[in-house]
This record gives sequence, C-alpha cells and structure tokens, in this order.
Amino acid sequence: MKFPTTFSTLFFFMLLVFSACKKDQSKSMTESMDSSPLKTLNSKEKETVDKFERASWVLQGLFSSNPQLRKEFNGFIAAKLAKTGTDEDLSFKEIFNARNITLAGVKPDFLIRFRDAFVGTFISGRYPNSSKYSNNAFTNMEQVAAYYDIKTVINNSSIGSSGTSSVYNSSPDGIPYMIYFPYSENWPSQSDMGYAVSYHPLTTDEWNYGKSYDASGNLLPDVIVNDEYAYEHPTYILTYDDGLTLDDFSNGNMPIEAENYRVTLTDEQYNSIVLQNQVADPNPSPCLSTLYVKDGRWTLLNNAYGIFENRIEFGVAVSRDISDVTIPNQNPQSNPIIQIDRKAQAWGYVRIKRNKVRRMQDSKNEYVSIGISVGPWCPGQPDKMMFLYEYDKPNMFSRNAAEWSNLLTAGVGLVGDSATRSTLSSLASTGVAPWLRFC
Repeated sequence: MKFPTTFSTLFFFMLLVFSACKKDQSKSMTESMDSSPLKTLNSKEKETVDKFERASWVLQGLFSSNPQLRKEFNGFIAAKLAKTGTDEDLSFKEIFNARNITLAGVKPDFLIRFRDAFVGTFISGRYPNSSKYSNNAFTNMEQVAAYYDIKTVINNSSIGSSGTSSVYNSSPDGIPYMIYFPYSENWPSQSDMGYAVSYHPLTTDEWNYGKSYDASGNLLPDVIVNDEYAYEHPTYILTYDDGLTLDDFSNGNMPIEAENYRVTLTDEQYNSIVLQNQVADPNPSPCLSTLYVKDGRWTLLNNAYGIFENRIEFGVAVSRDISDVTIPNQNPQSNPIIQIDRKAQAWGYVRIKRNKVRRMQDSKNEYVSIGISVGPWCPGQPDKMMFLYEYDKPNMFSRNAAEWSNLLTAGVGLVGDSATRSTLSSLASTGVAPWLRFC
C-alpha cells in the first residue's frame, strides 16, 4: 500500500521524541548468545577470521613478554582519545606506517617501537599457537604487511638525497584491520589490572571467546567477551574499521551526494579535521524557521552495533522531498520503503564512543551534536524526511553502508500528511530514539 505525501503544515518549534525500549543491561550472556544465531561464513570470511585470530595471538605474545609496552599502548590510546574525542583504536595502516608522533605523555617513537615489536613477534613465532602457522613463514615486514592487506609503495628519494623510502597503503579491496580498545577511558593507562584479548568472529558482532591475562601477562581461564565484559574489564579486540577516513575524501569525492554536509575526522597527527559545505537555498523563502539537527540520543547499546563492530558511527541525512512510502506486507516490524530524491539536502557524519552512549542512556542532558542545519520550509514546500542510520563504509562485511533504506529510524515530523506520518511513526525502531530539535 502506498501513501501519498501531500503537504499540509509543518510544525515549527516542535520537539520530536520517539519512545524506545531500553534493553536490560544485566541480561545474561547465555540469553544474548541464544538470541543471536551465528552466521555461516564463506571462504573469504573464514580466511579473514583466521587473520584476526592470528593477530590476537601475536598481540597476546607481545603483551605477555613486554608488559611495559602494553602500558605504553594504553597511554597512546588515552592520549589519542583525549585529542580526538573518539579514537580508541590503532589501525594496521598506522602500525606499518610508523613514524614519530606528537601526543601528550607519549614517547615520540612509540609507534615505531610497537611496529617493530609486533612484526618481530609475528615473524619469530613467539606467540601462543604459532605452530598452527608453521607452514606459513614470513621473513620481513613487507610480507607481514601484505598478509594484512597493506601494500608497500616504494618512493624514490627526492633530488639531492640518496636511497628510497617505503609507504604502506591499505589495499582498495582489502580489509582495514585494527586493534580496538573499547571503554579505554575506564582504565588508567598505567594501571596493573589484568586484561583480555579477543577478535571479531564475523559469525556475530556481539560476543566471542577471549583469552584473559593478569597484569604480569600470565594466562588465566578463558572468558566470554561481549559489551558488558569489555565495559568491566580492559579488553583488546582485533577487528576491522568500517568508518570514514581522510583517504576517502582524497579525490574530492563524497560518500553520499549532498549539498550541505559536515564530517569530522582526524589527520595523521590526530588533529580534528572538519569537512563542511553549506549551500544557500537557491529559492529563498520568507519562512525564517530552520531545522537544526543538533541532538541525537540512542537508548540501546547492543541493537545493531555489537562490541566487535568497534566504535559507533552514524549518518544523518535529510531528503529533498518524498514521492511515496511503501509499507511491506503492512507488517509493523517491517522497515518502510521510502522513495526519495537520492541526493540529500544535508548529510552529517559523527563518531560516538560507547561510553558516550551509556551516558546518554542514563541522562537526558547528554547528547551528540550533528552540526548541520537545513531549511527554511514553508507550507506548500515538499515533504522531507530525516534519516538516522549506522554508517558502514562499503566493504565485503558492510550491512548498512550508505543505504538509507537500512535506516534505524527517521524523523517523520517533517511529513505533512497525517496518515503517512502516523504510519511511519508506528514503524520507528524500538532500538534507537532520536531527539531532534526544530527551531
């Protein structure tokens, strides 16, 4: 059934709040496992999981043999998070492109020493279960980098100097491997607490088994790692990065067509970089009210973004208009199929720490600033919809990518037709509740 979207009157200065059900944070691990059937992996996915697991063994060997380097790693993540506000990870591209860095409290050569220790551990086989890989020997850094989809580019030296240098770039079709340290701010970087190491199983993004260690690097009984465990124990996770980077904009390309956009990223020295464009309405109207996309509140942590999906990233898109809305099978649990102009009037992208989501669960005063504004709208102008969705950069594991049809919820208050608005409201996700401000 299709609903025409005739425009009646937009309600200015309104506050739109979708009700949401809050999942019980104390839900047992057994219940969580039972509710999440495991995915069957193809050959490429199995190969990737094997690489995740091997990297987790290498990291265990490295941290067990060098507890001080683990503390330095924690200090690096803490300093990086303090500067960027969201980054709690170390990508393999960063590891292989190790350079001197400037971060408060971090030795400038940390990345270089960490890379050499990681690669040295990998090549030497001084890590648990290394015998499993005895037929897959490596002799140099370039081979290890290539194993993790990092290709080596040889740069000729500049005129007047001698020698060459190597630059390591992620393969366009490869997996962007990374070490993720969720809830890192819960743990003082120099603490002597024990820790766990796990990896993304790809069969689910909510849980996996992990190896636990005491502060000195001695092996303890295995644990089950999920979001609650990582919140309560220092946990390192080998996974992949599905968020945007500056490299995605190197050719001037936007991940989605939009006239107005705001994207906040970080450069190689972990400085905040804002990519923003604001285009004036070509047909200005006398209506002065504007929609400011300012507040977003998410009430469930484990709905659509499990711990192994790493940090949480959201896209916010505002359409130019709506042509029709289809409700599949009239099932209240179905997502609406919304026909819109695929070029957004405005688009924003934000990264959110898991600790931030938990604070938003507990306090109405916590919010995320999207930082975009669009408008104005007058009676008689086209209906619009606002889409809030988990952004996954397109790759072989992406579920949401840049597809608006996989929205988590939408601001339906921008739809003038009351019947359409009511129907869409009933389909709003129970896992995500945005708080949008109109002014």
